[in-house]
Amino acid sequence: MRNDNAFSAGYVMGKEIGLVVYKVEKDGSLHGLWTIAGKDGSGTEVLTPK
Repeated sequence: MRNDNAFSAGYVMGKEIGLVVYKVEKDGSLHGLWTIAGKDGSGTEVLTPK
């Protein structure tokens, strides 16, 4: 789902369900914060277009 400069997605990895929310930057990169259901904590990632 996209709303203005925010993009979010749910995903499944085996038996685990996760959620990631990205901020869409002007240069096209995505700065994300993700979490997995039932787990403590979260992580970050940056996706950069080639």
